Amino acid sequence: MTHREHFHEIMSGQPSKWVPNYESGAWGQTVQRWLNEGMPQQQIYLGDWKEGQPYFNIDGRGFARLDIGMIPPFEYQVLEETDRYIVARHANGIVARALKPGTVRGTRMCMDTYLSHPVTDRASWNEVKRRYDPSGRVR
Repeated sequence: MTHREHFHEIMSGQPSKWVPNYESGAWGQTVQRWLNEGMPQQQIYLGDWKEGQPYFNIDGRGFARLDIGMIPPFEYQVLEETDRYIVARHANGIVARALKPGTVRGTRMCMDTYLSHPVTDRASWNEVKRRYDPSGRVR
C-alpha cells in the first residue's frame, strides 16, 4: 500500500500497518544536545523536515509553499530591549517578548510571549484587512 492509502485507512478509523511520523523540525537547543550526545556531525543540516528526514525516520509529505502573510507586512520593529528580553512587532503585527538567554543555533529557549495583536476593535480590523487583499481594493 502507498502512504496515501495508509493515511486514508488511519483517517477513516481503520487499522493500519503504518502510522505516519511527521515533524516540523527541532529547536536549536535540541540539535545541540543531540550533537553533544554523539549525533553524527553530518546530520547538523537537518533539511526541510516536511520533505522527510531519513536519519530520524521522519516521513515526507506533500505540501504547497504559499505565503499567506499580509501585503504589505508590518515592518519588524524592536520596541524595547534589555539584557534579558527583546520586545518587538513582527511582520504579522503581533508584539511579542522574546527571552534572549539560552538562544542556541538561532532558536530561543522558549516560545515568545504575545503581548498584543493587531486587531483589537472594528477600526483596527478595517486597517488590517487591507493587508490581506493583494489587489488593494478593500476599503
